[in-house]
Amino acid sequence: MTKSLENGLTAKWLLVVQEYEQVKQKNSKNFKTVEQICQAYKVHRKDIRKYYERWIKSGKNREALLPLKRGPKPGQLKILSKDEERTIIKIQRRLQANRFEISHLIKGNKNFRVHPSVSTIYRTFKRYPLNEKRKEKIKRYEKMYPGELLHADTFCLPKTLFVERTRYYLFGLIDDCTRLCYTEIINNIQSPTVTKAFFNGYKWFAVHGIKIEKMMTDNGFEFTAYTSRKAKQTHFFETMLKIFDIKHIYTRPYRPQSNGKIERFWKTLYNEYIKVENVSLSKNDFIANLNGFMYRYNYQRIHSGLGYITPLDKLKSIANLLPKF
Repeated sequence: MTKSLENGLTAKWLLVVQEYEQVKQKNSKNFKTVEQICQAYKVHRKDIRKYYERWIKSGKNREALLPLKRGPKPGQLKILSKDEERTIIKIQRRLQANRFEISHLIKGNKNFRVHPSVSTIYRTFKRYPLNEKRKEKIKRYEKMYPGELLHADTFCLPKTLFVERTRYYLFGLIDDCTRLCYTEIINNIQSPTVTKAFFNGYKWFAVHGIKIEKMMTDNGFEFTAYTSRKAKQTHFFETMLKIFDIKHIYTRPYRPQSNGKIERFWKTLYNEYIKVENVSLSKNDFIANLNGFMYRYNYQRIHSGLGYITPLDKLKSIANLLPKF
């Protein structure tokens, strides 16, 4: 480090600690209290004390006022052995567990010298990526007939999409088998609002001849209540599902892959519609454009997950297999 650079980095703190020493000795001509020094130099009194002690211990050496190197101190990072890393990877691939679940599973295990943190487990994942052959063996599920399972979720829209700069949300409902999807713009994600949007989606799927048997959602407050059994039984969304005799299942915490089909739809909607919109629209104009996008998504756009056919074609192909009465 050059002398000029060192002077530039330490000039401010040198003045601060010198004034601080003068104030302590009551010889300062510029300040009467430490608080005045803090206000003048925009520093905290704890930082002044820290730099002053370093400066005194070094024999009032100017180099002691240089910024210290950042980062963990030696010995702070918990480094796993190769056997411990292999154990973590084996649990991940056999149980399909995430880093939070693995951290809970290996807690108190005597095979580990120290209990690794969640971030340490995540770094272990990054060092052992799946190869192409293992990726091909990953099991992916798809329901056999329409209505067997539907995924529901909410999506927060950016305020910049609307002229009035108001926060709006989207409610989405997608069929696991055909990928037919219903969306509706809502003002909030309170349970009565979401339940009303679900009712509209239920009627939309009924028009397509699909009767919903099972519903998958996350554990959000708009879909369920977990404070007590009574609260869950009287919840708006849960009550609506009971009326229509629909079984409600939930995703595991920290596992959005379980609800992956609706999550992938949000990504498609963002990349192909929301991200493309460069101008702010009114709410009615946004709904009109969204309806146009959903028409293309359900009836014209081919999906690689369906073998490059549209959701409507997938519904027709299954309907043709059913016996005609």
